[in-house]
Amino acid sequence: MRSGYLMHRFTHRLLKGRTPSFSYSADGAEMGKLMVAEGLGVTVLPDYSVIGDPLERTGAITARPLRDDTTTVLLVVQRSRSGSVTRAARDLHRIFVERAEAHRTSGS
Repeated sequence: MRSGYLMHRFTHRLLKGRTPSFSYSADGAEMGKLMVAEGLGVTVLPDYSVIGDPLERTGAITARPLRDDTTTVLLVVQRSRSGSVTRAARDLHRIFVERAEAHRTSGS
């Protein structure tokens, strides 16, 4: 991801100052996944962005965990308590809460 994205900062921390011989930048996970599907290299994304994705289900991309990584990322979901909230926003909130609970109880 390009500078300013969380995964850009995460990758820099992961590489501990080392730099790849070449790299591409993308504006978001979807473009990164498409670049991987086209054979342009690898990308670093959270598992929830890859697992179950149509490109992953068809075998165009594959999720691989990072070995010995202890970096943590905190995701915060905020929702307005007043006013109307769309069904899509309610569903997204519910999915995030369900995945957070599953992650918490799995000990990951």
